[in-house]
Amino acid sequence: MTAARLVATLLALGPPLKQPGTLVVREIDRTPELGDPIMREDFERCEPAGAVVRDERRPDTWVLRTKDWPSPLLNPIGDPPDLTYDPQLKGIYDIYLGTRATDFTVSVGLKLASEGDFTIITSPRGTQTVHYDWEYCFRREAPMDGERMVIHALGLAAYIDYLKFVPVIRGKVTARAATDHVVICAEQGKHFAFPGVAKLEDGSLAAIFREGTAHVDPSGSIAFCRSTDGGRTWSKRRTIYDDPKIDERDPGLCQHSSGALIASMASAGAEVMRSTDGGETWDRPTPAPVFSPHGPRELPDERLYWCGIATERGSNHVKIVTSPDLGRTWQEETIVAESLPYHQPWAAEFWDEPWAIPVGGQRWLCLYRVDKDGYLYQSTSADGRAFTLPVRTSMWGCPPFVLRLQDGRLVAVYGYRRPPWGIRACVSRDEGATWDMGEEIVLRDDGGHGDLGYPTAVELEPGLVFAVSYFNHGGPECTVEGTFFRP
Repeated sequence: MTAARLVATLLALGPPLKQPGTLVVREIDRTPELGDPIMREDFERCEPAGAVVRDERRPDTWVLRTKDWPSPLLNPIGDPPDLTYDPQLKGIYDIYLGTRATDFTVSVGLKLASEGDFTIITSPRGTQTVHYDWEYCFRREAPMDGERMVIHALGLAAYIDYLKFVPVIRGKVTARAATDHVVICAEQGKHFAFPGVAKLEDGSLAAIFREGTAHVDPSGSIAFCRSTDGGRTWSKRRTIYDDPKIDERDPGLCQHSSGALIASMASAGAEVMRSTDGGETWDRPTPAPVFSPHGPRELPDERLYWCGIATERGSNHVKIVTSPDLGRTWQEETIVAESLPYHQPWAAEFWDEPWAIPVGGQRWLCLYRVDKDGYLYQSTSADGRAFTLPVRTSMWGCPPFVLRLQDGRLVAVYGYRRPPWGIRACVSRDEGATWDMGEEIVLRDDGGHGDLGYPTAVELEPGLVFAVSYFNHGGPECTVEGTFFRP
């Protein structure tokens, strides 16, 4: 065939078909950067004038008590008026309140002047011999042009040390973005959420998710559907578990090497159930000692492992437990991390919704959702027994799910619950030691609000990943949707 005939033939065939999951490069809002904190302790500037005094006990006033503390603490006496503080700032800021934790209740109301209701901020309890400084993240990305803060006494100690304003710097960057999306389940008036997905031994896909009418809803149940064409179309959903008195939620799904499907959920606690006929029927749920979304996975020796949370002896333990019998019984293996119980997760690091995977040899990697600053944190272990203290990664979002690709790379997927609302992914080429945020992948950035996320993923063929998450388009309904991409 001559060159001219070859060109004519190619033109007649039209443009080449785009490979499924191909990413495009386009401009997006970059992950905001944070500037240097601005500390404000000059509460004597508050209005009304004269409502703040120093080291005096006047009825119905606010007093700046110096005592033997490093800095004066603002505290109410009697029933003082609300204080209005003008930080005289322009731009967008994360706002923090610094206060003290003592052996008695310390609580105060705080709001932006443009808001209607106060946020009630209560410090954790110290002891008679141990008082300590404590910081609460009051607002993220608050526009402060002309804005003021209002402080409200609650008839309790307040012990306000400072207000901290952290500039949020926005901009545009170019990024790789996915465009290949499918809807798995959607219905008017329904809230489908918290999905799991598994690639089955026969090549089909199975998805599991929570069905309800709102984010928190006593009618929540667990639904299941299948795809036999690589995730392009999906069967009608079937309810596979529903206790009418309980909001079942956060299901996970995997297939064991025996062929059994393993489904997990939060119901009357953490529970696991099994199917030996491809999801047509399921046995009765059995309890598990830990919980986290996405559920258990299989180890090379065919045991199941589950990295999850258990609250014990006044502490929150992140543990890995194992099961030799498909989740019917469990043995504790190791404690991965520890924090205070869930109280005010925007005030102190709480290692939430963990996801752990073995990354080679005896090495393990564990990632956590941390609401205090919104970043993913991670621990590592060289032997699967002793884990490092959690450290912050460069990935902002929650909760984490990590998939090992056939070429050895790790892909983390996570919800992005701030504008532009969506789902993101990031790759590590060194078993989680570093994450390539310069090549962060935007799976979705067209969500309507923050009720979305909880992605999980499978590799359909070498290099082609299918991520499933829950999503919204601006209304109260939430859908389960999938994205094909090539990281």
